[in-house]
Amino acid sequence: MDALDAGWEDVAQRLKVVTLSPLAYLAVPLLAIPAFPKATRGFALFPGRSGAAVGVALTAAAACLTLLLGSIYGVFALAVFWAFGTYGLAMAVGSIRPAAFVKPICVKCRLLPVIKEHESIHHCGVPGERDVWSSMKKRHSVESLKLSGDPAICQFCPIPKRLAE
Repeated sequence: MDALDAGWEDVAQRLKVVTLSPLAYLAVPLLAIPAFPKATRGFALFPGRSGAAVGVALTAAAACLTLLLGSIYGVFALAVFWAFGTYGLAMAVGSIRPAAFVKPICVKCRLLPVIKEHESIHHCGVPGERDVWSSMKKRHSVESLKLSGDPAICQFCPIPKRLAE
């Protein structure tokens, strides 16, 4: 875990923050599924080689399904590719260039660096939330970030609660 703690800073510098705007949902409709929970601040798709493999496989499967069903189901087949193919493409691209998808309200929040750090640790190969938060608690606390009573932090933001645990 300590070796991964050192690598997250390099990933954070290269991490592209993508705002989950209506345009992002139009381009990649399946991004709405992991973004749906109110407490979700940001997320990353599968990182690394496994993310690239899953992304390419998902895009290829969606393309094959579209070709096979296109003559029979027409627009429905294109919708399948639009939904699954674009998600697979986003996953494959995200494995090459690290990306974090963040809700619009969080892009303007002062906790965006904490969200970026969290997603960067995931990109370093730490899949479990418990391990990521354990790592983050070594560097941050509710007191160090001055989160107690800050009216600018959303009531449903999970960061203060997770750091206080």
